Order: sequence, then structure tokens, then C-alpha cells
Amino acid sequence: MNVKIFLLLLVCFGYCMINISNVSAEGDTLNDLRNLNLEAGVTYPEVDDIKQDVLIMLYTTERKNLPQDMEIFASETKIFLVKFNEIYLAYKRGDLNAKEQAIRDCANLRAMIPKNPKYIEEIDAVESANNLINKFIYDDALFFENLGNNENVTKKKISYYKNATYAYSLCGEVVLSTSLKVSTDETEKRYNKDMTKANELVKNGLSELNLINITNVADMSMSEKIDAIVKFGSAEKKFSDASAIYKSHNEDELTNECKEKTDEIDKIMPILQHDAFGFLFLISLAFFLVVTYLFLRITEWKKAMYDVSLGDEILGKV
Repeated sequence: MNVKIFLLLLVCFGYCMINISNVSAEGDTLNDLRNLNLEAGVTYPEVDDIKQDVLIMLYTTERKNLPQDMEIFASETKIFLVKFNEIYLAYKRGDLNAKEQAIRDCANLRAMIPKNPKYIEEIDAVESANNLINKFIYDDALFFENLGNNENVTKKKISYYKNATYAYSLCGEVVLSTSLKVSTDETEKRYNKDMTKANELVKNGLSELNLINITNVADMSMSEKIDAIVKFGSAEKKFSDASAIYKSHNEDELTNECKEKTDEIDKIMPILQHDAFGFLFLISLAFFLVVTYLFLRITEWKKAMYDVSLGDEILGKV
């Protein structure tokens, strides 16, 4: 008999402890939600809407009759809100890489939205959670699109537009995503074509420079100097054309590399041209003298022939 009473008391005690534990857990979840003060709520009112929906559900349900699935939903909601706030703060305080990462993190956050809502407050909370994610990603997309609109470096512009396109697609803005993707693809295609052309010009220019072996200008023959002038001129034209293409896309580093090459050519070209032009001047002068000499000789010969002809004519009359 005493054993039965003892067992009954033990069961009652265990039941009471379980209830106390449940009430404590329920109270912890409720208090945690109630005490959440998230900075993201200042920008996104959906944060407080979600929080209030779940709190109303908990307040209007008797603690002792609180279903387990409702308890789980409330706990998952708290985790979702805390995680969203972390993403928001990383986006707000971080650099461009953090803002780009926020797009992916927020998209992945959809998986943390509580599943299978049963009660009206849960349904409202889930709807607000999806709206919250869409709104945040949309704002991120708009940020990158505006960044691209104001960017002069084509490579960066394309990167920003790609982020915006991806973000628009994630938040359901299909028209904006498609439109921006079309223009981005066109820009990227033109950029790749231009860069391929410019890189080929630089490659050919370097090849021509590598064919010129200049250690001492004074030791070069005149034919070598003239050949070097031709190759330098051709290489300089290629570097200048490539530089213009790079500059059109604001590729400053590549533009400067081309300028360094043209500067190198400009340093040695005057020396080669001076020697070559001096040589050509002498050749031209010699040619002029020869032509002048021949002209004078021909003139004298014509005069002599005229005199002979005139003399023959006079003698014939006599």
C-alpha cells in the first residue's frame, strides 16, 4: 500500500515538474520575443509586424494549453528575426563585398521561415517574413543598380549590374531582372570584344618591340636604324590604339602600361630619326647634286648642238 502511494506521488511530482518546465520554456520564448529590440525594425516595419503577430498568438493562448507546434513556430520566428538583423547590420556597416554577400544570405534565409503555419497569426507572420526578405533584397538590388549607373569603370559596372539582376530575380521582380540582364549582357559583350582587340594590339606591339635589339644606337647600321624606326612606329601605333580602347572603359592600369611603352619608344625614336634623317639628307643632297650636274651637262650639250646646227645652216647658205 505504501509502495502504491509512493509511486502515485512520484508520478504526480513528475507531472508537475514537466508542467513547470513547459511553462518556463513557454515563458522564456515569450519573454525573448517581447524583449527583442532589433535595429532592422527601424528600417523595416515588417520586423515588428512579425514579432507582434507571434506575441498576440502567444498572449491569446492559455499557457497550459499551448500546442507544441505553436511553441516551435514561436522559437523559429525568434531565430529568423535575429538572423535577419545580423544580415541587416552586416549590410549596413560592411563594404561592397558584405552587401553582395547579404543578397545570398537573405535569399538563404527563406529556408528559415517557419513552415506549415496553422493559425491566422502564423500565416500573417509568414507573409510578413516573405515580404521582409523581398523588400530587403529589392533594396539591395536597387543599391547595386544605382551603383552601376554611376560607375565609369565598365568592368565594375558589369559586376554591379549582375548583382542587381540576380537580386531582382530573387525578390520576384522578373521584368526588372530581365531588362537589366539584357542591357548588361550587351555591355559585357561589347566590353569583352574591345578588350580582346586591345589585348591583341598590345601583344603584337610587344612582339614588334622584341624583334628590335638595341643595345647601342651608335653601333647600329643605317639599315638597322631605319628598320627600327619602322617597327617602333608600328608598335607605337598599336599601343596608342590599345590605350584608347582601355581608356574608353576606364581601365587606368592597362592604359598606363601602354603609356609606359609609348614613352619608352618616344625616348629613343628622336635619336634614330636624327641619324636616319641626317643620312637621308645626305643621300638627297647627293642626288640633287647629281641631278643638277646632269641638268647642266644636258643644257650645255643642247646649247652646243644648237650652235653646231646654226653653224651648219650658215655654211649651207654660203
